[in-house]
Amino acid sequence: MDKHLKQDAIIEDALQSEPLAPMPRSITADVMARIQSNRRPALLTWRDFGLGFVILSCFGALWYTWQNLPPILLAKLQIQGILLYQNFLVNSRWLVPALFFGSAAVLAALTIPLLLKMTMDHRR
Repeated sequence: MDKHLKQDAIIEDALQSEPLAPMPRSITADVMARIQSNRRPALLTWRDFGLGFVILSCFGALWYTWQNLPPILLAKLQIQGILLYQNFLVNSRWLVPALFFGSAAVLAALTIPLLLKMTMDHRR
């Protein structure tokens, strides 16, 4: 630890004893010329078109399925939806806190190890 402090002191002394050099006038233009390229990035890639096609085909399949379901099946689906909603209302006294605490536990399990890893000093 003492060795690092001595090295830091030597470096700090060298930095303070050297005179500052004037900054070149064209530094900003030189840096920007290196950063900016002449080629513009593509706004849409082939992956975007592929993903859009997959999502559009899923919506098309759902619409086609919904249009061709028999009326008795639609009535049964509506009844099941009503029963599911009533089940949620009856069980919401324990279900909502269980969902909130469960999601908090999942988020904590994901974030706490990362936070510990970021705060630990691995140089020692």
